[in-house]
Amino acid sequence: MNRRLLLVRMTKLLVLIGLLFAAYPFIATLLPDSTVDAGREQQWRRSVDLARLQPGELLHVEDWPGGPVAVYRRSAHELTGLERLRPQLQDPDSKRSQQPADLRGARRSYLADYFVFIPVETRRGCQVRVLPADRQPRTDVLWYGGFTDACGGSLYDTAGRLYRAHADTGQYNLRVPAYRPTGKDQIQLIGPPPQSLP
Repeated sequence: MNRRLLLVRMTKLLVLIGLLFAAYPFIATLLPDSTVDAGREQQWRRSVDLARLQPGELLHVEDWPGGPVAVYRRSAHELTGLERLRPQLQDPDSKRSQQPADLRGARRSYLADYFVFIPVETRRGCQVRVLPADRQPRTDVLWYGGFTDACGGSLYDTAGRLYRAHADTGQYNLRVPAYRPTGKDQIQLIGPPPQSLP
């Protein structure tokens, strides 16, 4: 009796192992494929050479999966203004904005001269354009240059931080995509903007 029970159990075990081997190809298709992940990751990577960009100029990065990306080169005058503007800004430390966690300072960038950002305001998706330091937009703001959006005329400094007096409800600082510096005048885009809004 014990021998017969042992044979039945062994047969069931062998059938189960056979079923597992037969089902493996189907299970494997459901598991994440490292080559697919590597391909997706590679798709987000884009090297950008900034050496030819002069202070006050804007460079648009084309064909990036995350949408439009722009790089603005700040002048020494604009860099000086970043700390002086704090009292007029809605979120000067970028606590409620989208950017890599280590870019929450006044510059919001790894390379002091270059501000890398998504050139679209966060409420209606309107394009932003450069407004130089010599074009004072309103008399009630301290202006060192920056950006304005085409829809509501909201103002941003050269780190994409929104002026409090001219902000609409639901607007935040301009988003910063994930990137890393790869040289003195070179960056590599590596991913979409981090999701850090409340």
